[in-house]
Amino acid sequence: PIPKGDKTYVCQRYIGNPFLIQERKFDLRMYCVVTGFDPLKMYLFDEGLVRFAAEKYPGPDKGLENTYMHLTNYSVSKTAELSRASRGKSEDSDDPVDIKWCISDLKEWLKTTHGEEKGQSMWARILNEVHDVIIKMFLSIEAEVVTKLRAECSDPTGRNCFELYGLDLMVDSDLHVKLIEVNIMPSLATGTTLDKAVKSRMIAHMLTLARIVPYKRDVAATTNCLPNGGDRPMTSSFSRGTSSSIPPPLQRDSSAGSVGSSSSSFPRGSYVPGGGVERYYYPSVRGAPRGTVEQNNVPLLSRFGNPSVKNSNLSALEVLMLHESDEELRSAGGFHRVYPTAQTGTTYFPYFTQGVSRNNFLLSSWESQKERALK
Repeated sequence: PIPKGDKTYVCQRYIGNPFLIQERKFDLRMYCVVTGFDPLKMYLFDEGLVRFAAEKYPGPDKGLENTYMHLTNYSVSKTAELSRASRGKSEDSDDPVDIKWCISDLKEWLKTTHGEEKGQSMWARILNEVHDVIIKMFLSIEAEVVTKLRAECSDPTGRNCFELYGLDLMVDSDLHVKLIEVNIMPSLATGTTLDKAVKSRMIAHMLTLARIVPYKRDVAATTNCLPNGGDRPMTSSFSRGTSSSIPPPLQRDSSAGSVGSSSSSFPRGSYVPGGGVERYYYPSVRGAPRGTVEQNNVPLLSRFGNPSVKNSNLSALEVLMLHESDEELRSAGGFHRVYPTAQTGTTYFPYFTQGVSRNNFLLSSWESQKERALK
């Protein structure tokens, strides 16, 4: 029966055909760090947790009262009488697996069970599905988060923020990945050796990715990283067979002097102080306002500072944004960037519910330029 009253409920579709390991259901806990929403930059950690149901799965319509069969929550499974040291047992045993693995264990099981080549192919397919699910999930809230950042964050670009998310996912028998829930405060408890190994390494790499600088009380505060907060045009070009480059780094000392260039020579982007946010709209964008589309289906920039392309000039803050993005990639460690990449940049443009901001457009252009320069 449908519950009655004024309470709020969450309805989820039951996944009746889960992928099973030794007849048990499992879910994946993976860790994603978002270092910015404008431009949107998300990273996925290379390790995570595989959490098993405590008892063998009988099917979608059997034993529904037995939570140990149907639920993969660790808080439920850990109460079952299941040995933690189960490796090496026969598959005919009642408890042939632990109730928790790491992702590396899962990949090894796939290769051992299905062969090296097929096992790697299966994991690659699962990971691609994970990427697709989490990109679409974050794009569904991108516009709302950016609006909140503009209104409430001390730096409206959100450059002083990052967040860790715990993603709970389930794989079905066809290797399709389903999102169960997103945790904005994932547990970092290290009650087991496995938890400590996975989470402590993840935290260390996350802080490196975010480029956290320890505070030193005896060091005087540094000056603003932008010369007098102004804008100036920066250019860049590539040639086949050479390494890619972006405009030179900004001077960070107080003697930089005035830049003397009006921001009116740049397109209106959120990295231009006081400017409105220019949006680009692509086919199938659900949030495209009728009659107010500023840019429609604009191709990515093949290079910056192109005199024949009006929107290719960069402000100093936009240059800073590109430099910071590359710094993150160099500091990613065990994280890999899910979005944007040269492969995913424009693919997901139609999923931006309120159009693609100039910052997302520029960063996708930059990733595409780097990819071409390496060929």
